[in-house]
Amino acid sequence: MSPLLVKANKAGGKIVEVTPASAGWTHVGFAAHRLPAGESLQLDTGKRELCIVVLTGTLTVQAGGQTWENIGNRQSVFEDRSPYAVYVPLDTAVGITAVGNAEVALCSAPGITH
Repeated sequence: MSPLLVKANKAGGKIVEVTPASAGWTHVGFAAHRLPAGESLQLDTGKRELCIVVLTGTLTVQAGGQTWENIGNRQSVFEDRSPYAVYVPLDTAVGITAVGNAEVALCSAPGITH
């Protein structure tokens, strides 16, 4: 398998998106977004689990009837502190809203149904 090199978009909301299909992978997907204050992302996890990682800024996340307000506290990914994250199971509607300017990573993998 050849190495995968994906360059970030310098402007706009979508920083980068790598799907299993675009990378030739079986499982993992990744996307990163810039969100100006007050902007939202709405998505559904479908058959994939999702880990929402607050790279910079502060977010409010709604999923599965729950709300996590004002999560995140880094102004740069290079700060010496861990990012905040929210796990969301498959088949769940998700709303992500930037409290201030923020960057968020969406990491996904296939979920297991029982």
